[in-house]
Amino acid sequence: MQFALEYLFACLVMGTAIGMDVAIVSALYSRQLNCIKQRTIWVSGVVGTHTVLPMCGYLLSFYGIKWLPAIAPILGVIAFAFIAYYLYQEMFSNPNEGSELHHAISWSLIFAVSWDALWSGPAKSAQVLEWQPVFVWTSFLVVGGLVYVFTLLGLRLGKKFGQREFPMALQWVQYSAIAYFGLLALFSYTFSLTLPKWQIFVFSSLIIGLVLIYRQKMLYVFTGVKE
Repeated sequence: MQFALEYLFACLVMGTAIGMDVAIVSALYSRQLNCIKQRTIWVSGVVGTHTVLPMCGYLLSFYGIKWLPAIAPILGVIAFAFIAYYLYQEMFSNPNEGSELHHAISWSLIFAVSWDALWSGPAKSAQVLEWQPVFVWTSFLVVGGLVYVFTLLGLRLGKKFGQREFPMALQWVQYSAIAYFGLLALFSYTFSLTLPKWQIFVFSSLIIGLVLIYRQKMLYVFTGVKE
């Protein structure tokens, strides 16, 4: 009974920790998932990556902890690049561009917001030292199920906006939340900075706010129309 409680608690904590971020981004991104195919790609993508990447992180920490720090800076740069590419296309590209581009952006966003899940694996390795292997591996599946629930919850909450386009204030929140993941990866993995997460989010919000103001001014200069 004690082990069962420990097992459930460990899965709940890990699932909630990585699932809350997915729920937030899913809610903010839901307006763009306007067909079954796109929603299926998003849900299967984030659930799959948030199940597999913690497994990979666990294996890397269990079998290769000595070389794991060497690849951390590279992963941070890759995650930041995915986010930067997505935000640039989202804020400055023609919305009428082909669905193939949108498909690529969706996958880049999926992997970008999933990088943190990789690093939950090493933390888990210290938590399950006395567990039998079957419980270790099934716990990742349970966590994946929790992420699935958080993803659906986020999509459902996102529909309450009920707008084709968010006003600038809500776009600011949306893009700031997404940019946060890229900065978090860059600061934590590439530069090894242990900044409080709220400070990273504030920094992300300031950058996105300046970019949105710049975009609005450029739109007015070239079209004479305010967004």
